[in-house]
Amino acid sequence: MTFAPTQFEINRNAAINSINSKTSFTLIYVKIKRSRWHEEEQNNNGLNTLEEAFNAQCSYVEYYRVFEDEIVIIIVNPLKTQEITKELKLISNLDVQLLRVENRNLPALHYLRQVSQLKGTNNTIHNNLLKYGLNIEEFSTVFQPILHKSKQLSFEALARWTSKDLGVISPTVFIPILESEGLLNILTKKIINEAVELLKRYSEIVYITINLTASLVKDITWLLEHLESLDFQDNRRIAFELTEESLAGIEVKENLKRIRKRGHLLFIDDFGTGYSNFQYLATLEFDGVKLDRIFMGDQTNKKVIILLSKFIKALDLKFIIEGVERYEQFSFLLETKYDAIQGYYISHPLSKNDLINFIDDMRFD
Repeated sequence: MTFAPTQFEINRNAAINSINSKTSFTLIYVKIKRSRWHEEEQNNNGLNTLEEAFNAQCSYVEYYRVFEDEIVIIIVNPLKTQEITKELKLISNLDVQLLRVENRNLPALHYLRQVSQLKGTNNTIHNNLLKYGLNIEEFSTVFQPILHKSKQLSFEALARWTSKDLGVISPTVFIPILESEGLLNILTKKIINEAVELLKRYSEIVYITINLTASLVKDITWLLEHLESLDFQDNRRIAFELTEESLAGIEVKENLKRIRKRGHLLFIDDFGTGYSNFQYLATLEFDGVKLDRIFMGDQTNKKVIILLSKFIKALDLKFIIEGVERYEQFSFLLETKYDAIQGYYISHPLSKNDLINFIDDMRFD
């Protein structure tokens, strides 16, 4: 099927509107190597079959032919991302790039430009991994403070990568690549180790949260074995965050029960941006939610946050508010039933050395 130019324009506008309505998602950008296509060429390369598959999964996958030789795919569920990416890479005349977006705070065009320019970067990273393997020592962990109402501190652990050959690489670029290569669990083990090191050193840290993606919780044998190998028994201080899209699937629900059975805290991250948050609160056992930073934007809705805080606390869950960046935001939160806040108003993510200084400055008794 050949679209008229007006159809491309309609598709572009639809893709932009879809991105602007979402907070966390994956963009897949597909470039067709031949700029002019005919029906027989499409049949030979299998794109027709793929389009049919996309249409059959329309509730999970959004597919937009934005130019004759460019396709934009938008996916919320990370498990579907892996499945679709593998299918696309089986078609030889397509260049496929993906960009994972967490907590979108810029217009759609920014991310569309970014993903369309990733080819060189992604290919270079893949080639680097194939040539040298994963140099885990190039990765570091930073820790963003979570300030409790009681003035106690927790932290969220975040990965950073500075390659000696490639320089600084954004997590939005390297996380999907490591995930697709089956290497993300290695990095997550390193993050857990560094978190435990700090927890042993500072008993006043309430907990440190570590992010788990959908692929990491689909089979958690690796995680349970690693946690068992640690010389650390205070499991409640090792917490895990999962976004809503990571929670789909029976196996994930059962695995979360196994993690929580060990005593670890579980939080739903980016709360308030998905379609089934309340369903997950009703059907899964969580210890708390982290309210997405979008609620702390320029159009902050104070009444919504207050009502949400009352609802969450009525369920006896912890309520953490992310994205607190200014004093005026913090001041009105005093009226809400929150447990802790996180954001640049408290601190940007800290290296281990800066974290030590930060804790010392808090002057714990």
